[in-house]
This record gives sequence, C-alpha cells and structure tokens, in this order.
Amino acid sequence: MRIHAGLWLLCAVLASSTEATPFSYQGRLLQSGVPANGRYDLRFELFASQVGGTASAPPLTNTDVAVADGVFTTILDFGTNVFFGAGQWLEIAVRPAGATTDFVTLTPRQPLTPAPFSIYTLKAESLIGPLPDSQLSSNVARLDSDQTFRGKVTFGGDVAFSAKQMQRLWRVSIPFVTVTNAGNEADFTGKGAVPCDFRIGKYEINNNQYTAFLNAVAADDPKRLYNTEMATDPHGGILRSGSSGEHHYAVKPGKGHHPVVFVDFYDVLRFCNWLHNGQPAGAPDDTTTEDGAYSLTPEALAAENVLRNPRARYWLPSDDEWYKAAYHQPELMGGDPSNYWFFPNRSNDAPISELPPGGINSANTCCDTERQAIPVGSYVQSISFYGTYDQAGNVQEWTEWTSEFTYLRNRRIRGGSWVYNEFYARSTDFEFDTTDYDAEGIGFRVAGAAE
Repeated sequence: MRIHAGLWLLCAVLASSTEATPFSYQGRLLQSGVPANGRYDLRFELFASQVGGTASAPPLTNTDVAVADGVFTTILDFGTNVFFGAGQWLEIAVRPAGATTDFVTLTPRQPLTPAPFSIYTLKAESLIGPLPDSQLSSNVARLDSDQTFRGKVTFGGDVAFSAKQMQRLWRVSIPFVTVTNAGNEADFTGKGAVPCDFRIGKYEINNNQYTAFLNAVAADDPKRLYNTEMATDPHGGILRSGSSGEHHYAVKPGKGHHPVVFVDFYDVLRFCNWLHNGQPAGAPDDTTTEDGAYSLTPEALAAENVLRNPRARYWLPSDDEWYKAAYHQPELMGGDPSNYWFFPNRSNDAPISELPPGGINSANTCCDTERQAIPVGSYVQSISFYGTYDQAGNVQEWTEWTSEFTYLRNRRIRGGSWVYNEFYARSTDFEFDTTDYDAEGIGFRVAGAAE
C-alpha cells in the first residue's frame, strides 16, 4: 500500500474559540497503484525534517476514515505549540479500519503548505509573563522608553491600564478529544455508560493554564484558589507576588506544562465555571467563578451537594465520563471482547513504570520514575482509545462522582499517579477524598459538550 505523491492540504479550519487548532487534511490513497475504497485507520506524525529526526508532537490516530475513489478527508489537531514558521512534514501510516495489525508507514513524508502555520499565532493565548523585547517590532510603542508618534494620536475614555490588568486578558487554550459511541453499555463494574458524545481534555490542566485563571480572578483571592504549597513545595508550580488585591501569579521555571496540583474539589469547579463564562477577568462572583456550570451557593456548599447544571459548557468529568474516556474501546473497533480494558492505555496489563517517552503501555507511576509529576503528554505512544494522555499516571484526577450514602461528602479520585504504583490505574480501583483535600499528587482535566 502506498500514498499518492500528490497529497495536499486543503485549508485550516478553526474549530472553536477555545481550541482553534484543528485543520482539514485531504489526501489520495492508492493500493497497488489503484485508488483505494473502504474504511481505514490513519496515523499521522509531524516532523521538522523530510527524513529522520524526532516527531514534533504526539502521533494522531484517526480511526475508521472513509476513503472513496482513493480520496479521504480528516481533521488533524497537533495543538498550539507545534507550528513555529519553519517547514513541517507529515508521516502517514495506514491499516484497514479496526484491524489489530501494525500500521504500514507510507513514504515519502508529505510537506505541509503554509495554511496551518496560522496556528502559530495562537501561542499568544498561552503566554504567561511579558513578551520578550527581542520579539517586539520597532514600530510598537514601549512604556519604558521615549516614543515618537507621527500623525494624529487620539485617546478617549479611561486608558490607564496596568500591565497586570492587560495580562489578565490572555485566554487559555485547552486541547480536547471527542468521546464518541454514545449510548454504550457499562462494564461489569457498572461504570462507563454515557448517553451522549462529549469532549474531554486531551491532557491534565497544567500550571500555565491555572496561572492564567489565577491572574484573571484571584487578585484578592477570597476563595483561596491559590495554595501557598504551590510555591513552597517542590511539586508545586506557581509563584505569587504582591499584596492582597494586587496579587500576581507566575509559573515556576520549567513547570509550565506540568499538571497543576494542590487544587481541591471546589477550586476545580470554579475553574470550570470560569471556562463556562468565557474566561472573564474580575472578582470571584456569579459572572466569573461562582455560577455557570455549577451554582456554588452557600447552601449547596454547606450541604456538599453541588451538582452540574443542565446547560453547562465545560465541566469536571463525571465518573462514568472519565471511565469511558480511559477504558472503553468497542470490540468491533479493536477493543477487548468486553469493550473495556482494565488499564487506560488500551491494555489489560498494568502499565510499565518507566521514564518517558516509554512505549505504548508506559506511565509515570511509582516507583521506577523520579517520583514527581512530569510535563503532560510526555508518554507520546501511551494513549487511550479516544486519544487522552496520562490517565494511567502522572497525577490522580478529581471527578464529579458522589454517593448518596456512605461517601456523601467525598468525591471520586481516578487514575494513576507518580505517588502510587501502577495498579492504582486499574478500572476497579476505588479512591475517594474529601472536597477540601489538596495534595501534591492530585490534579484534574476538564470536559465539555461535543460540537
């Protein structure tokens, strides 16, 4: 099987205001010199060179892609930190849809035309701190130097913005994957049944993203969204400066893409409300952190019975949603006969505790790694069927789940972490913590409505 040399890029299409990184890709697939027809699984990897080198991003696998008269169209999303203006090449591999055989890598790699490089500008969304002077145009006015203006200059209204106020306007970009196969049945534990398609974060929320949240709503921080252990503990990744009302937050060097930790259950719900409300800047109230996906009224907080609102746009995954994203894969699409795996990396064998990048079933679990969280997505081949990373390790994650009986005031913690051994990632593991518990080994990822 080989790919036609005339593979080409159609266009870059922004999928949503929070992602804005997917683009459509169309190609022509030949089998023994004849246009292919049928359905195929396609794997895409991005490289900075035409031959050799290391992949620039984790591989993308698009399953069950329709090919008619050799032509296929699919959506690719490598995230916001991949396209830097230099040339990039796609390496494509193929196999029949649902097959368990190895992918066949096609040659040569295909060059990308300039369209997806417009994604490069989205790096501004994740900028934390000042833009380096070296990247500023000489035509840009700077507040710390004398300026010469030519032509008419007009100011209207209050223009006294501080640098901190401007920084709070940056928006957070969160990559999602879509969990399909709506209406699936639960497994033998009674977990995993979800009636609708939904999206879930490809990665755990990192320190860059949580720092932007803090800078937007926690200048005073009456809700204690910041835990001082984020600064004092070596596992924390966020520093705070300034006095109350003028707090400013910055990521520790080298910690930007590590999962945020020392967040309790209600910190997480407030982050989801902030996303639901469009990432506004301002004091914590019903327009920023206290209402939206969840109504955090005094009565609901006191009773510990805060539940998701029906029209939520972003939310903390329910236990069933988290479980499905981690363990589900239909047998007809290459999964286990039960339609569920015991572990999140498409395996019934416990993940291997080893340093990244590892293999297809590796994870950051105790104790053969370095007993600390690492950048999200570091195990580039260890993914769930739906394309999520790190559900088998790195940090455990909050879910919405609560019981009407014994564990009324507790919430479910899911997944493996660097703190515990690999067996904590098993689907049958049963972990709870109180809503006020924040620790160095607990983080979260978010979910949202399918497009």
